[in-house]
Amino acid sequence: MKDDETLSVYLTRLLELVNQMKGYEEDLSKGRLVQKLLISLTKEFDPVCYVIKQTKDIETIEVQEVLAALRGFAQRLDRYAESTTEKAFSSMSINQKGSQSNSSFGNYKSKKNWKLTGKPKCYGCNLFRHYIKDCDQANKAGKVENIANQVTEPATMFYACHSATIGKNMNTWYVDSACSNHMTSHESLLVNIDKNVKCRVKMGTSDLVQSTGKGNLVIEMQGVTRYIKEVMIVPGLDENLLSVGQMVEHGYWLVFGDNVVDIYGDRQTQDLIASVQMKGNRCFPLSLEYVKPSTANKVTVEESSWLWHKRHGHLNYTSLMLLKDKEMVQGLPRLQVTKHVCSGCATGKGHRETFDKEKVWRASQPLELIHSDICVPMQTITIGGNRYFLTLIDDHTRMCSVFFLQHKSQAFNIFKRFKNMVELQSGYQIKKLRSDSGGEYTSLEFSKFCEEMGLERQLTIAYSP
Repeated sequence: MKDDETLSVYLTRLLELVNQMKGYEEDLSKGRLVQKLLISLTKEFDPVCYVIKQTKDIETIEVQEVLAALRGFAQRLDRYAESTTEKAFSSMSINQKGSQSNSSFGNYKSKKNWKLTGKPKCYGCNLFRHYIKDCDQANKAGKVENIANQVTEPATMFYACHSATIGKNMNTWYVDSACSNHMTSHESLLVNIDKNVKCRVKMGTSDLVQSTGKGNLVIEMQGVTRYIKEVMIVPGLDENLLSVGQMVEHGYWLVFGDNVVDIYGDRQTQDLIASVQMKGNRCFPLSLEYVKPSTANKVTVEESSWLWHKRHGHLNYTSLMLLKDKEMVQGLPRLQVTKHVCSGCATGKGHRETFDKEKVWRASQPLELIHSDICVPMQTITIGGNRYFLTLIDDHTRMCSVFFLQHKSQAFNIFKRFKNMVELQSGYQIKKLRSDSGGEYTSLEFSKFCEEMGLERQLTIAYSP
């Protein structure tokens, strides 16, 4: 870094050099770049460099974090320099007008050697706050006629034009942020081509080319068939282009960094579709594997049929075709009945077989089987403070006993009272107890009691009579 150079100008020059090295496939690690940056600054940045070295790990710290710290320190230096400059000019004005005692401020040599710290200086007019390339006086005097020779020529960049410098490959698609739409010149790669969609495309050479339609691209990645929709057909285009903006509109997430772009299919960045490495020409080429057109046409029709089936609330295909024939829905395409079964329809429209009453087992004597259940809490509480009631029904006599409860946990004590009473008065013993799988029946205390008494437990399936 030069003594008369500002931090922003130096960082720009440094990053341009790093990018040129990457263009020649020489990649710098983060630690090496940070070390080079800190040791090449002027001595006025020594305090902030010392703090960074003492408090951060040079090998793991991000370059952007170091740049932010340096820019913040440079702003503090600029504010201090501006305050000092205002005081200096104020003192010069007072001494020139009012007093001759201190002649050093009015001396020409002193003013000539006086220097503003941290400010850019023009060597054409010897004024601060601008460089010679921006100086009007120097431009008029012809002092900057050779400045253009000092600018390093940038590396060759890739444009969507007729004369690309990269070898042609139908399977290669370039992830391009400057492209407003997916584009290709190979019509044979697309399916469901719509020739009615036409627009003009502005190329990198500023020429306007008329597109001949658009279609869908069917590819296979990691064993999954995916669809790239609305790909424009642009005759004469040398390369296949994937628009970053259009992928974002279609729900994809792209993360750029560390010379790689990762393409995800969800917001949580868990469905990684592809990871594209940046090449030496600063492009992101993605190699795609195409699906055969015949298979693609069939899959696309089925996908469209499934889509409209879901859009109309899982309406059957016969009614969907009737909507099309009667022109009751605008924009509804001609659909084909698929052979697959919709899992949502199978679940929502399915029914349970009825119970065969002739095959249902019935108890042959009293207390051989007892049915029990607890009613849900009532909105109105009884005078005694009860919100539940427990039913105990004998399967043979259909006799029903009802008990009121304040809490569901009282079911176990009530069942023991009921068992002692009915067995003593009837002379029979309870052999089987049938209930649901509620916690009041499946507690350890309840289960242990039934096991000690030799009672057979029968737990019914949820939501079944």
